[in-house]
Amino acid sequence: MAGTGILQLPYTVSQGGWLALGLVVLVGVMTNWTGKLLIQSLYLNPAGYERLPGYPEIGEAAFGRFGYFFVQFFHKSTLFGVSTIFLVLAAKFLLEGLGGDGEGILNHAVTFDPSVDWTSAWTLLSAGCVLFPVVYYRTLGENHVLSLLGAMSTVLAILVVVFFAIYLNPIGADDANMDDDTYVFSPPTHKLLDFKLFPSAFSAIVLSFGGAATFPTIEGNMKKPHHFSKTLNKAFAILVFLYLITAVAGYYTWGDITFSPILCNLPRGDDFSGRVVQMTKLFVAFHVMSAYPILMNALVSEVECKIPFFRSTIPRCIERTTLVGLTCLIAIKVPFFGPLMTFIGAGCLTMIVFVCPVVFNFRLRAMKKMKIGAMEKVAGTIVVIAGLVGGSIGVAQSTTDLINAFK
Repeated sequence: MAGTGILQLPYTVSQGGWLALGLVVLVGVMTNWTGKLLIQSLYLNPAGYERLPGYPEIGEAAFGRFGYFFVQFFHKSTLFGVSTIFLVLAAKFLLEGLGGDGEGILNHAVTFDPSVDWTSAWTLLSAGCVLFPVVYYRTLGENHVLSLLGAMSTVLAILVVVFFAIYLNPIGADDANMDDDTYVFSPPTHKLLDFKLFPSAFSAIVLSFGGAATFPTIEGNMKKPHHFSKTLNKAFAILVFLYLITAVAGYYTWGDITFSPILCNLPRGDDFSGRVVQMTKLFVAFHVMSAYPILMNALVSEVECKIPFFRSTIPRCIERTTLVGLTCLIAIKVPFFGPLMTFIGAGCLTMIVFVCPVVFNFRLRAMKKMKIGAMEKVAGTIVVIAGLVGGSIGVAQSTTDLINAFK
C-alpha cells in the first residue's frame, strides 16, 4: 500500500498542523478495521456458504445491482484518477530529474528550448511510454518485479527525505527552493492545528491508505487466508511507522514552506546532493510509469469482459488508447499533484475505504441474522460519518484549491 501517497504526507501535516499526525494513526486504525470487515463480508454470502468473488460482488450481495455498480463506479474512478496522478508525478520528476526547467541531469548536455512547455512535453512522453504496454498486452497482472520496484522506490524516497531533513536542518535561504523571485526568506514556522484545512489533510491521508479494494484479491491469493488479519496488522504497523517518520522529518524541517510532493523541497543543482535527489526523482518516475499499465488494465479488463465488442483487436486498441489519452489530457490541463490527490482521496476513496465496508458488512450480517454489538455499531457509525463529512468537505476544499491553482 505504501507508494506515492507518502510523498504528500509532510505537506498534509503542514495543512492540518502537528495534530494531523494523529490523523495518520487514526486513519490507519480505521482502515485496518474496515479492511477486516470487508474480508469478513466475503464469507457472508446470503445465497449460501460460497466465498464471494470480490468487492463489487459484496455490494451486490448487500444491495443488489445498485450495490454492484456503486462499488464499480467509485473503484474505477479511483483507478482512473490515480493513473492520472501517476502521469502528473512522472512528468514533474522527469522535468526536474532530466531537464527542461533550468535543472536536471541533461541540462548541460542538451539545449532545452525555453519556449516549449516542458511539463506538457514530459507528460506526453510519459503517456507515450505507458501506451504500448496498455494497448499491446490484453492482461497485465501485477508481478513480483513491479512490486519490488515499488517497494524499493518508496524506501529510497523515505531514506532520502529523512536524510536531507536531518542534514539541512535548520534550513537557510539557499535551501528554501522558492521559485518566486519576490520571496523573502524567513525561518519555517509550524502550527499545532488548522481546523479549516483538517478535512483536506484527512482526504490526502485516506489516499495513502487506499488499497482496500485490493484486499479481497490479496486474501484470495494467500496460501493461508485465515492469517489475513495478522498479516494486515503487521503491514499497517510498518506502514504507519514509515508514514510518521516521513511526515515528521519533512514538516519539522520545512514547516510552512513544505512542498507537495516533498522531494521538491530537497536540494537542486549539479552537486552531489542535487544529483542524488535527481536520481531519486527519476527512480520514482520510472516506478509510477511501470505501475500505470497495471492500474489501467484493471480499469479496462472488466469492461472488455462484460462487453464482447471491446474484445476485438481494433475496438480494444481504440478504447485503451482513448482512456490513456484522457488521463494524459487531464494531467496536462490539471498538473497539480497535491489538490488532485486530495480530490481523489475525498471523492472516491472515502467511500471505498470507510463507508462501503461498514454499510455492506452490517447489511449482510443483518441478513444472516448475526448480532452486531452496541460498541461496534457506534464505531461503524463514527467511521461512516467521518468518511461522508470528511470526504464532502475535502472535495469542496480541493475543488477550490484546483480553481485557485489556475489563477
